[in-house]
Amino acid sequence: VGYSFKLVVKLLSPQYATMVRNYNLRAMLGDVLYEIFLPPDESRDRRETVPSTVYIDSRVGETFLLSDPGAQETLAPSLLLLYGEVEHTGYYDRMSHRAKISSLIKYLWESKEHRPAFRRITQNKDSFIKFANGIMNETNTLIATVMQKLPEIREAQSKMKNPQEWGALSEEQQKQISERLEENERDVKHSLPLCNKTLQMFGYLNTDEDIRNLFLLEELCSRLVTMLLHVMTKLVGAKGLELKVDNPEEYDFKPKVMLRDLCYIFGLFANAEVFQVECAKSGCDAELLRQALKTVKRLNLLQGEQLTAFESFPDLMVAASQRVAEDEVLLGDAPDEFLDEILSTFMKDPVILPSGHFVDRPTIAQHLLNDPTDPFNRQAMSIDDVKPATELKAKMDAWLAEKRASQMSDD
Repeated sequence: VGYSFKLVVKLLSPQYATMVRNYNLRAMLGDVLYEIFLPPDESRDRRETVPSTVYIDSRVGETFLLSDPGAQETLAPSLLLLYGEVEHTGYYDRMSHRAKISSLIKYLWESKEHRPAFRRITQNKDSFIKFANGIMNETNTLIATVMQKLPEIREAQSKMKNPQEWGALSEEQQKQISERLEENERDVKHSLPLCNKTLQMFGYLNTDEDIRNLFLLEELCSRLVTMLLHVMTKLVGAKGLELKVDNPEEYDFKPKVMLRDLCYIFGLFANAEVFQVECAKSGCDAELLRQALKTVKRLNLLQGEQLTAFESFPDLMVAASQRVAEDEVLLGDAPDEFLDEILSTFMKDPVILPSGHFVDRPTIAQHLLNDPTDPFNRQAMSIDDVKPATELKAKMDAWLAEKRASQMSDD
């Protein structure tokens, strides 16, 4: 058994990854680690037929996942990379694979044996960005599914509970509503467990400062903010009541736990100025944050430093919104040539694409994570194909310096 474990770990490692190129086969290697070598616990539905003698190394009395030197060296980064790679498998297969990978990552994260490997992950920026992009793609898809389906489930349940309203419908209408309800329930039951796990993963991974700094990169931070604010608005905003379905535990819908995890993540990033600014640019409402804070305190969802960190964020957001408003005034009359040709925003790091168009480097970097083509002519390209627009950058810097000097003299 030990040799089988070592083989799976080796095939998943970056050094031997080319030996198994098929994404479905690589995903199955991750499934093997989950099904055979991850010890069972109370929170995980697993087959009970795997005896402990299979996943525990009898020589040291510890699981192979924790005791094997090869696993300690490579498995953490391999699983993070695999999480991104299974993007290329089928929709439901992808969710199943990622739920298992998430459980494995959490198990490794909680052990001191694997912490050095997690720290080394931050040294390979490109691989980490692929993982981060995968986890945000997955979370955005899951959240969109859940937030769309839960109100529909609530509406169907409401109709079916009202004998007068339900009886007024034709048999065909009742059949359509019942079939739609079954479909929505199936989708939510598939989506919510992984949705919960990915939010938790965002939380515990970002307790590491180096990992947190990578999520603050320009090509990732705006997507992170958009995702977090979308969930916050749905949970705490005016439409929160639409998510209240009968028997939420059947769907693994735990809004209190989800709100706790969400506010914890906000607290982890609260002091990062780039995060504050991205939230302000995305139209984050300080009152929404205060409403969430009020709920968190009332339900005692966060304590100590976690609560203090989130408690500081609404006021930090107000200050960031003021800075963003001032920048918008300053850049309001910027020449068109200084604007990103995709987003029409003032560029910080302008680059020239192979097609000759000018965009901000974070814009094209984010685009290429999901679509490795030039957005203007659909020709294949990579980030290595872009060239710094040095002349344009110098011209922009000179214009901006003149604007700031003029503003200071006016003040």
